[in-house]
Amino acid sequence: MQLGDVQATYADINDLKAVTGFQPSTSIDEGLKKFVDWYMAYLK
Repeated sequence: MQLGDVQATYADINDLKAVTGFQPSTSIDEGLKKFVDWYMAYLK
């Protein structure tokens, strides 16, 4: 952990969902893979 890092965060998207109907559906595993794939392509 670095200075300023937080141990845990808790996002609450209930208001966003109520207003827009948006509900995230990407799992953490899928999201991380997509990010790494994008980043590796970005570096090229």
